[in-house]
Amino acid sequence: MKTASIREVRNAFPAVLKLVRNGHTVAITSRRKVVATLSPPPKSAKPVRKPWADLDEHFAQVMARPMLKATGADLLAEDRDRY
Repeated sequence: MKTASIREVRNAFPAVLKLVRNGHTVAITSRRKVVATLSPPPKSAKPVRKPWADLDEHFAQVMARPMLKATGADLLAEDRDRY
C-alpha cells in the first residue's frame, strides 16, 4: 500500500489519482497516522444505466407541446402596443 501525507495529496493530487487509477490503494496520513484510504472501485461495480423504455412516448409528448411561433421582439412589440 502506498502512502501520502495530506500535504502531498493537496499539492500533487493528479499523481495520487494516477496511482489509484492504476489499481493501487493509497493511505492518506496526518502526523504519520493513517486517516483515510483511497482505493479503486471494486471490479464488479459498473455504472448503472437506466434504460429509457418509454423514450418514444416521451418524444411524442415533447413534440405535441405547442411551439412558440413569435420571436421575443414580436412579443415585446405586442406588449408595448397594448399600453
